Amino acid sequence: MNSQATVLAGVPAVNMTLFHRIHFSVGDSAFFAELPDGETVLLVRDIEMNRAKQWARADRIGCASDFTPEGGLDGDRDTALAQAGAECLRQAGVITVRADRTLPYLFAHELQAVGITLAYDADLGVRERRVKTAEELAYLRAAQAITEGAIEMACSLIARASADAEGILQHEGRALTSERMRQLINHYALDHDCSLLHGSIVVTLPQVADCHHSGAGPLRVDLPVIVDIFPTHNETHYCGDCTRTVVNGDPDDTFRDMHACVVRAHAAGCAALRPGTTGMAVHAKVAEVIRAGGYSMGQPPKDADEDFISMRHGTGHGIGLDVHEPILLAKGAGEILEHEVFTVEPGLYSAKHGGVRVEDMLAITVDGSENFNQLHTGLDWS
Repeated sequence: MNSQATVLAGVPAVNMTLFHRIHFSVGDSAFFAELPDGETVLLVRDIEMNRAKQWARADRIGCASDFTPEGGLDGDRDTALAQAGAECLRQAGVITVRADRTLPYLFAHELQAVGITLAYDADLGVRERRVKTAEELAYLRAAQAITEGAIEMACSLIARASADAEGILQHEGRALTSERMRQLINHYALDHDCSLLHGSIVVTLPQVADCHHSGAGPLRVDLPVIVDIFPTHNETHYCGDCTRTVVNGDPDDTFRDMHACVVRAHAAGCAALRPGTTGMAVHAKVAEVIRAGGYSMGQPPKDADEDFISMRHGTGHGIGLDVHEPILLAKGAGEILEHEVFTVEPGLYSAKHGGVRVEDMLAITVDGSENFNQLHTGLDWS
């Protein structure tokens, strides 16, 4: 007799594996179980039950008090829910639980307290999210279209800004800084029903050599600016992610060569994306172009001078309900599946010449990929 259940738990508003399974977002903890007989049970706060019954994908909706253990429920709301979830499984005769990487330890502890054994499944919730449905692909296209609008707004504003006598870009009578540009991006996202849960990146020298620095301080004429925006749509919860590089003025020749190399690497990565190949193979194609351009792969050595230029990250990543999802396009990454969605985002970084990154979002088709992006990859946005 089967005595194993599958459990997901946490806060659906932030645990996207749980949200993907129940299609119900709430800011308090929830407990989901697929019982040995196939029935699914979702436990939420009592005040969320009516909404959950209307929207959530589960056979049975309950709250903590529906499964009160013999010793009663703890006064802490999350602990009580974990106790109720354990009692629900105990009553169903569950001996073993199949759990994923996101299961909070609080829930694991309460399951173990009633004698239930946990079996970690590394693939649970991962493959289901990797392969997108037609509906999910439509949500991602829409999110990326909004993201491109934000990129175009930001890059055009930077490109058209005037400069003061010291070369600092100006906007509405004040210095245009990375911080001000991010505020404008925030407003754009809100106007399009999106949130920037993890901020955005508007970065130039000197911080750009740290390729995930958000950026700080004034933007200047002739210096490249990386603009990387990755919003979440408030209604669908799916993400966009796009990066472009803009220069107000004329960058040096070395930087122009860096940019041309990155554009070639980006094209090579996009062309290599297809089902049946691997994330590692796609990354290798990009690395080949970077090295052929005379540049390095990897972090600068400790004795590197400011002329050192390299690509310091993987080629890209899966994307969906989270901005960064398995699998990566990087060393060691496995097989690519049809209907997965990835970013391709090669970049080069220098403490002297600046940084450049170009990023698109692509869906894997039966014989290649579909690029969701429409924006040009050049430096001139004026």
